[in-house]
Amino acid sequence: MEIQMKKIWIYAAVFMLLASNTPASDLRINGEKISLYAKDEPLQDILRQMARQGVRVKIDPQLNPDISINVENGDIQKVLDAIVRPYNHVLIWEKPSAKLSGFRLSEIQVFTPGKQERIRDLTSPRTFSLSKSSKNGAVFVKDEILLRAKSRTAAEKIAKAIGGTITDTHEALGIYKVRLPADSDVSAISDKISSLGGEQANPDFAYIAPPAYHSDISLPGQIAKTFRADGKVPVAVLDSGLSPGIGPSGFVIASFDAVNSEQLLSDAVGHGTQMALIASGALKPLGVKAETDSQIPVIAIRAMDDNGITTDFTILKSIEFAMEKGARVMSLSWGSETRSDFLEKTLDYAASKGMIIVASAGNEPTGNPVYPAAYPSVIGVGAVYPNGKTWEKSNYGSFVDISAPGFAAFPVGSGGPGVYAGTSISAAFTANRIANYLSKNPEISSAEIKAKFIK
Repeated sequence: MEIQMKKIWIYAAVFMLLASNTPASDLRINGEKISLYAKDEPLQDILRQMARQGVRVKIDPQLNPDISINVENGDIQKVLDAIVRPYNHVLIWEKPSAKLSGFRLSEIQVFTPGKQERIRDLTSPRTFSLSKSSKNGAVFVKDEILLRAKSRTAAEKIAKAIGGTITDTHEALGIYKVRLPADSDVSAISDKISSLGGEQANPDFAYIAPPAYHSDISLPGQIAKTFRADGKVPVAVLDSGLSPGIGPSGFVIASFDAVNSEQLLSDAVGHGTQMALIASGALKPLGVKAETDSQIPVIAIRAMDDNGITTDFTILKSIEFAMEKGARVMSLSWGSETRSDFLEKTLDYAASKGMIIVASAGNEPTGNPVYPAAYPSVIGVGAVYPNGKTWEKSNYGSFVDISAPGFAAFPVGSGGPGVYAGTSISAAFTANRIANYLSKNPEISSAEIKAKFIK
């Protein structure tokens, strides 16, 4: 009874947090039900809220009347009939999981009768909408939390209590992405839920690709013209993606856009393309001897938005894809000083399945731990000059397990051709070396790999 009363008080407190910032419009989807309040709100703004909750929206760009409506837990078909009248619309439903009953709305199309060919994607932007904590400076996705619950039923109960909507799920880890009403106090809501003791909630923390450091050295970048990596262990590169047409034929064996799965793989930042070239062995760091057997196939995953930012849940989806495609090594050339329990547990899960995880230590010599490099399941990598001397901008500390060459001449990149430096290069190169060793010693354990490479 005492525990139940505690839950009631906490949910009441969360409702007060939500009520303190009542938005001009609010939309929540729960299975086949919808709650929607809007007053003179443009139709496309309402549909964008649906897109943020995981529904793909296609509409004729010319259709955008103002809508006023107030309905609580209504039938989604009837509510959408009301707001898009007199236009035609199509609803596409999908079953979230074979284990679950019911359906969820997957897509809506809105068009003038006889003019369906005019519809275009009304997708959420190719960048994350972020907030920053006033307490500790942590950056996270706005109006979104990650919830770990014992069951989907428990997660749905909590989401409903806080006015949220489950938009995505990782069933193996029991993690649910929950969209909150606009302008919610994400940190306060997460803390309240976690204080229950049964479930855990976190903001969806964000991480950024490190800035590119150009060296005064001027050398042409040489990408291998041919590529042979038959039978080699692939490396998953979780970064900003891959520019089409870059690199030798066959060096990428699988790809995935974890930010927007409907998009073809691209790279607006350039960092991911550089890291894929290093991790594959198609381009060597300066000071590394050319070897004929060090070419490794790459699984290229766009885990970052067009600003070079990724999030906990995006990484979770990326890891899931990498494991499905047979990666044994994962290269993470980014980080933050923010520690995330959810990301740590996600990486622990991947490591428990045999994944070797390599991450960059950071390009600011503060001595402060940078995550994910500082998690116990991850190999943290610092950078050295081509002559083996420690690079002065490389971070340091007990979490740095190994140092590796951190300079490379790239013909492509975020800042154009030239010589770049950073622990990003060191991490990607270390991932290449580990994958090459695994290819020659497929029966070796993760512990033996770490003992071999961490001195």
